Amino acid sequence: MKKNFSLYIIIIPILAVLISIILITIHNIKELNMTAQQDIKEFTENYLIEEKTKIYNKVHFFSNIIKLKFDEFTAEQRNFIKENAEKINYFENYFLHNHTNTYPKSEIKAPILKKMFKNDYINIIIDLNTNKVLLDEKNLFKNKNLNTLTDSNGVKLINTKREYEQFLDIEIEKVKYLFYTEKLKDLNLLILTGNNTKKLNEEIKKKVINSLFYFDTESSYYIFIIDLFNINGGERYGKILLHQGRPSLSGTYLNDTDKNNEMEKYRKEYLKIIRDTGEGFITYNYVKPDTNSISKKLSFFYLQKDLNWIIGSGFYFDDLESKKQEFKISIERKIKESVKTSLFVGIMLILIVSVILYFITSKINSLVNNYATSLSESNENLKKQKDIFETLFKKSTDGIIIYSEDGLIVDCNDSVVKMLGYNNKLRIINKSLKDFSPKVQFNNELSISNEKLFKEVSFNNQTYNFEWLFLSKNKRKLFCEIRTTKLNLDEKNIIHAVIRDVTYKKELEEKTKRQQVMLAEESKKSALGEMLTMIAHQWRQPLNNINLLIHFVRDTFDSGKFTKEELKGITLDMKAQIDYLSNTINDFTNFTNPKKEATLFCIKEVINKTYNLAIAQFEKNNIKVFIDAEEINVYGVENEFMQVILNILNNAKDELLEVEKNRLLFINAKKEDGKLILTIKDNAGGISSKVISRVFEPYFTTKHKKNGTGIGLYMCHEIIKQYKNGTIEASNVSFYHENIFYEGAMFTVTLDLD
Repeated sequence: MKKNFSLYIIIIPILAVLISIILITIHNIKELNMTAQQDIKEFTENYLIEEKTKIYNKVHFFSNIIKLKFDEFTAEQRNFIKENAEKINYFENYFLHNHTNTYPKSEIKAPILKKMFKNDYINIIIDLNTNKVLLDEKNLFKNKNLNTLTDSNGVKLINTKREYEQFLDIEIEKVKYLFYTEKLKDLNLLILTGNNTKKLNEEIKKKVINSLFYFDTESSYYIFIIDLFNINGGERYGKILLHQGRPSLSGTYLNDTDKNNEMEKYRKEYLKIIRDTGEGFITYNYVKPDTNSISKKLSFFYLQKDLNWIIGSGFYFDDLESKKQEFKISIERKIKESVKTSLFVGIMLILIVSVILYFITSKINSLVNNYATSLSESNENLKKQKDIFETLFKKSTDGIIIYSEDGLIVDCNDSVVKMLGYNNKLRIINKSLKDFSPKVQFNNELSISNEKLFKEVSFNNQTYNFEWLFLSKNKRKLFCEIRTTKLNLDEKNIIHAVIRDVTYKKELEEKTKRQQVMLAEESKKSALGEMLTMIAHQWRQPLNNINLLIHFVRDTFDSGKFTKEELKGITLDMKAQIDYLSNTINDFTNFTNPKKEATLFCIKEVINKTYNLAIAQFEKNNIKVFIDAEEINVYGVENEFMQVILNILNNAKDELLEVEKNRLLFINAKKEDGKLILTIKDNAGGISSKVISRVFEPYFTTKHKKNGTGIGLYMCHEIIKQYKNGTIEASNVSFYHENIFYEGAMFTVTLDLD
């Protein structure tokens, strides 16, 4: 009998392990397959979100590029028109100083000046002595009364008070023209050179489109641009200006009137989206460029309102299917590997169990012999534990209830009776939680609904925590924490629930929350006041000086000792203070209203202007700024260069706020080998080596979204690269200042000065 018993002890566990391994393996395979389907579904959803984000960002990026290019070519075109007119002024000075003996001034008229014009523009010459048109090849002013002809502002063209050397918009026969006017003073001639505004705009659009051919893009995410003539559709409602995926379509006119062409029905859809919202996504079938087969496609369309262009990009669902197949194959491979691992582990487990059981059976007999003695001792211990449990149940300071599967309280201790305000527990037993609760709980749910949830969760979990709102006998609300433990007593499932009154704690939390809200409001007011203080900081001293001078004039004038020289000196002093305030306004105005016209500016003045805009921020945060700049002239757009410097200064300021003391910023500009070398460095510890190579990428930022968009340094890079051999680089540097060692980041701008 003992031998059979030992044999059973060895064989039965091994069979149980073997069967368990088989069942677990089968179950795992089913679970893995179900999980794989869910993973594929999530992969598909994430892929679509990523692709939609890509084409959305790409279209808006191209929209911004188009805006920049349009402004750039508009400025360039106006410059060409101006140069055409200014050549005449140069010719006049040169001719009069060198050929007045050969040709009298009266003969230097239209036939001679005509040779100086470019044939690309409309050129008109008017003799201001007689108000007659000497040159008008297009006959625009034919039969026109020059004395009544006005520009778009209603100012007469021939007007002694008019300022020439500027651009004018003139409408002739309902056609708008843009002219630059130049007056030849010695000859008293008025030169107008320009062209049809519509034609000029078409030339700019053409240049913009040509410039976009240089932008590389992936074949799967090509850009297309449509010139929209009629937003309501119809015959020739638009024209394809650019199609990177199929260049042959460029110049094709579009219509949405072909009802039999399934591929063209999508045009009505995107035109409706453009009319309704200006942008949106649509799904349709279209010819895939690399296969010439019709495939399902998702595209994003955006209306560039300034030019009335539709910009779009999209992707094909064929790519999604191939990605899904690759993902599915990788999951199947993982499932096979998991099954192999499970079988190997199972075999090893059987071997280990067999060896262990062999040694265990040798001790089984002695354990069986001692079992009877141990059992009697255990029964005695259980009785003692029961007595202890009953004592803890009755005397516990926390409330304790025993809750049945029928949803009734079958027992409770004295703490619960006292908490609810009753005399004995008979008033509580055989009732449910809702009988001692308000109709609605603190979460605005009905108590009866919450009790159903309490019952369901408690009986399906070994332990669980709840919050509950009780109502005592005297109608006082009690916020309580309940910790439930599922037990089996006399072959019945019950819930042992420990109840703790946390009403005082809840009231304290609510009070704390109200105080935090008040502190937050005060913090906002303080921040607003601090901002206004920084803005007023730069103006306070000049205003005080002006106030003192006014009082001095008043007091001195009344005494009768006020001289003309003193009045003149005080007036000049007050004017200097007012000029300082005016210059501050001009610096802010010039920066916030940037001009695109290139001029010759001094780099030292630009650095000082930019720093003055942000000086309050640096002074407030105890940041010492050291400027060492040479008098170097640079030809470019001054306000854009200010933007580059201000972006770098703001980034440095944000990083320096993390430095506890000795916050330092160094700005240096010098000329070296015909180049401008501008460096801005700080002692904020430098940029992480993991991200330093990406700081000039668009939309990349190490700040929280609310503090940074990731476009600032990218725009710096785009502005600087427009200069000849212009570069901007970020690096980490270490240096000494006043015999103290520091580490930080340095931005270096380099460009040719030729």
